[in-house]
Amino acid sequence: MNPKSLSQIPHSRIAAVLGLGTLGALCAAPALGCSFNYPLIAPSGLEKAMQNGAATSSTANLMARGEFPEAASHNIVGTWRVSFVSDGSAHPGPIPAGALVDFGTVQWHDDGTEIMISGGRPPSSGDVCMGVWRQTGAFTYEMRHIALAYVSSDTPPPIGPASPAVYLGPAIFHELVTLDHARNNYVGSFTIDQYATDETTLLEHIGGTIQGTRFTF
Repeated sequence: MNPKSLSQIPHSRIAAVLGLGTLGALCAAPALGCSFNYPLIAPSGLEKAMQNGAATSSTANLMARGEFPEAASHNIVGTWRVSFVSDGSAHPGPIPAGALVDFGTVQWHDDGTEIMISGGRPPSSGDVCMGVWRQTGAFTYEMRHIALAYVSSDTPPPIGPASPAVYLGPAIFHELVTLDHARNNYVGSFTIDQYATDETTLLEHIGGTIQGTRFTF
C-alpha cells in the first residue's frame, strides 16, 4: 500500500481500527477482531492509587499561591511504569470504559523533556513518543507529547497491512497528573488525539485515566 492508496480510505474506516497504543492505534473494540484484548475493569490498585495521590488541602493552598517547595519541583523525574485506561469517551471508534488502552515505560527528565516507549504497540508502527512537561502545583504536573503513527505490516485490515510502512499522522497526548507524597506513584487524566497527515483532520479522540509507578533498584 502506498501513501496515495491510504489517503483514499475514508477517515471513518481508519478511525474504526484505531485503538490507541502509545501512538493511538491498536484497535477500537474487541468486536473488530483485533489481537489486543481489553479487560473489563481497570488494572488492580488504580482506585486506591488515585485516593493516595489526591492533593491535600495544604498542598492546594500552596498551589493557589504559586508556592512550590523546591524539594518537590523535580520529584517527578525518573523512570516510571505506566498504564492508560479508557473512560469510555472515545470517538468515533468506541473503546469501553475500563479498557486498558496502553501500557509502557516513561522517563521524566530534569530538563523538562520526557520519552515514552509503548508496550502495547508494535515497534514497526511506532512505539516511541517524546514530549515536554511542566510543574503546575506542589505535586501536580502537565505533560504534552507527540507520537508518529504508521500503518505497517502489523496493522490489521481494512487499512493494513502495509509494507513498507505508511505514515498515518501525529498523535498528541495531554496528561495532568498528581504525584503522591511518597513520590513513588502518580495518577491523573489523559487525552489522545490522532490526526491525519495534514495534522488538522482528527481521526480519533480518546480520554481516560493514567497511573504511574516509579521503577527503582
